Amino acid sequence: MIPLLTERLRLRALTPDDLDFVRRLHANPDLVRFIPSAITPDEATVRRHLEYFMSLADHPVQGFSLIELRGADDDGRAVAGTAVGLIMIKPIPPSGGGEATVLEIGWRQVAEHCGHGYVTEAARAVLDAVHRAGVERLVAVADPENLASQRVAVRIGMERVGPTTEFYDAETVLFRSTRPRDPRTAGLPAGWELLPAEECALLRSAEVS
Repeated sequence: MIPLLTERLRLRALTPDDLDFVRRLHANPDLVRFIPSAITPDEATVRRHLEYFMSLADHPVQGFSLIELRGADDDGRAVAGTAVGLIMIKPIPPSGGGEATVLEIGWRQVAEHCGHGYVTEAARAVLDAVHRAGVERLVAVADPENLASQRVAVRIGMERVGPTTEFYDAETVLFRSTRPRDPRTAGLPAGWELLPAEECALLRSAEVS
């Protein structure tokens, strides 16, 4: 994952100390409504989610970024360092199985911190950073009834493609973001961002040298 700072936020890798954050994140009723796999009925499930969120920390572009405040929030109810959400960059599973061919960007938010624009600010920064790193195309998908998530995709500059059944064996609304490669990363092979962390690091090192 790519550590980042924005005007109000810090994005960092998750650690074993973030167990309570995962518990609060997955208590959001909207998340449970639209992503049933996020249900955390017991402590073991919370730990499995956290382990998964930590699994891509060493990847140069993929990963799960915890969003935390750099200062107090707008109404003073949260202090600096408060974890408010999550941004993810990972391969998106195609319907019917098979190998992923594109990365998706996604977001989740702790319920009590909705309405401040934190996820939009964080997702925009991550999307820009991943494109700068040499990824030409990303997608996002949302449940057709999840209008809040769809609005985030539009606000961060993604193009609405429309309904699709291409991913997750489900009907979703598809968004995409396509930008030309930075000349400094033009030599990276197509699909490099889908490779394991070690292979990506070697390719990027060779490109820089």
